[in-house]
Amino acid sequence: MGDDRTRILDLLAAGKISAEEAARLLDALGGSAGGGQTGGADSSAGGTGAGGAGSSSWTKTTAGAAPKFLFVKVVSVKGDNVNVKIPLSLVRAGLKLTALIPKPAADQINKTMAEKGMSFDLASVKPEDLEDLVDSMREMEINVDAQSGDTVRVYAA
Repeated sequence: MGDDRTRILDLLAAGKISAEEAARLLDALGGSAGGGQTGGADSSAGGTGAGGAGSSSWTKTTAGAAPKFLFVKVVSVKGDNVNVKIPLSLVRAGLKLTALIPKPAADQINKTMAEKGMSFDLASVKPEDLEDLVDSMREMEINVDAQSGDTVRVYAA
C-alpha cells in the first residue's frame, strides 16, 4: 500500500496527474485501507469515491441524477494520460441526425456493423430508447488496473 501512495505522489510530482486526481486516488487508497473516505472533490456531483476492501478501483457516487457526461480516463505510469469528457447531449443530437441518413447509406452502415459482429439496425434506435440507455449508464462503470500500474476508467456522471 505504501508503494501505491508513493507511485501516486511520484506521478503528481512529475506533473502527470493533477492534484485533484492525486487526492481522489489517495482517498481511494485510504478507503481500501479502512481509513475511510474524506470526501474531498468527489463529494460534488458525479465524483468518485473509495473502492471496496482490498481494491484500488474507483466507484461513482452519483445518486438519482441522470448522467450528463461519459468520461474516459487513462492514467499511465509512462505519462500517456487520456481524459475525455463526452456530453451525452451530443449523443442525443447524433441520434436525431440519424433520421437524415439516406436509406442506402444506413443499409451500408448496418451491413458493415453486422460484418464486424455487431448486428444493429440504425433505424430501430428511438429517442426513448436512448433515454433508457442514458439512465442505465448511471450504474455503468468500467475499471481496469493493469499490472504495469496503468489505469483505465470509463463511467457516466
